[in-house]
Amino acid sequence: MRDVEGVIERMGGQGHGVLLKDDVRYYVPFTVPGDVVAAKVGEARGDGFAAEIAVLEQAGPDRVEPPCPHFQSCGGCALQHWADAPYRAWKRDKLIAALQRRGFTAPPVQDLVAVPDRSRRRAEFVARRVKDHVLLGFHEAASRKIVDIETCMVLRPALLAPLPALREALLPVLGDGWAVDVKVTETATGLDVLITGKLKMRVQERIALSKAAKAMGLARLSWKLDLRGEPELLFLGERAPQVRFGDIAVPLAPGGFLQATAEAEQIMADFALAELQGAKRVADLFSGCGAFALRLAAAGMNALAADADRPAIAALQAAVNAAGLAGRLRPEARDLERQPLMSAELKALDAVLLDPPRAGAKAQVQQLVAAASAGRPVPRIVMASCDPNSFARDARTLADAGYQLVRAVPIDQFRWSPHLEMVSLFKP
Repeated sequence: MRDVEGVIERMGGQGHGVLLKDDVRYYVPFTVPGDVVAAKVGEARGDGFAAEIAVLEQAGPDRVEPPCPHFQSCGGCALQHWADAPYRAWKRDKLIAALQRRGFTAPPVQDLVAVPDRSRRRAEFVARRVKDHVLLGFHEAASRKIVDIETCMVLRPALLAPLPALREALLPVLGDGWAVDVKVTETATGLDVLITGKLKMRVQERIALSKAAKAMGLARLSWKLDLRGEPELLFLGERAPQVRFGDIAVPLAPGGFLQATAEAEQIMADFALAELQGAKRVADLFSGCGAFALRLAAAGMNALAADADRPAIAALQAAVNAAGLAGRLRPEARDLERQPLMSAELKALDAVLLDPPRAGAKAQVQQLVAAASAGRPVPRIVMASCDPNSFARDARTLADAGYQLVRAVPIDQFRWSPHLEMVSLFKP
């Protein structure tokens, strides 16, 4: 590996400092603008080269002491070493830049909204047996090495509490070198744990894991062999895992999706309720188990909630029935990538709420455009997103069909990472 020296000029989109030398870009993790560094050059990456800091010759003015002892070894956070003000400005600018690349000259992006430290309510750990002990934590950045986690500035403390007991419980069921994923979610009734991967699972191992889950006070422990398999229930406490959306309780499927923090979910829900006030007929698309749809229905709107995740829709249906909302909220299992709501269906709606996965809502947005082209645009569209680039692409498609991006709110749901949540309003 050859070396390169120079000054970090700016922060790249993935949270790596950019060093420009002889018209070549080098992307150096764990640096900040103004750092003077010597770095070892690695493989080609995009329009430049990946690099690794070898010597910090002079610290930039915005470099700070990271608050977590696992920083740099744990791959969970990338930017704890950067002062808060420039970090926040950079995060907001990521959304502005993505929209500008799509032709929005003065995008109406509001100030970044932060969530508290230690507020993330779900985490996906990895566990691997190494001889007579189990490592349980996160992968080191760009590595298969597992960093045992003891503390975390991002996760809610309840997620860390069972890790020592989980290490002990997993030891007898893992072969040497075996690894599994461990998804832990904090719910209103306790921790939901889903293990995915190969385990020694005879009758005695199942009994032992069930006893361990009870001793840990888990709400539920489930296991499945691979991502496509159906979870097998190993333990269920006195109260099954539930989450609350507003005043309504919803059963959570094993490993079911939730927004990473309850605070960000509430920010987006409040935005949607405010902007959709007065709407009578609403569709919540990519609805999951109803974080937004239930709140809209409770506010008096008639809503359709559609998502491809059948267990999530089943959970939402159970909540609808229990809350007496069957006449107001209709859940539907529907793959919106392959079967979006068509323009004819959209014409009857006063508003649409979209919260697609990272790839965006390309097929559904095309149908919104078709409805607008037919002379019946949906009057209000609220769109959430966890990816500025796919959001900007879909925003451009709507803008070309006559919609105006009224406002966008960036949310720092993924603290100290390059990832960004956002919620926005479009009107024709």
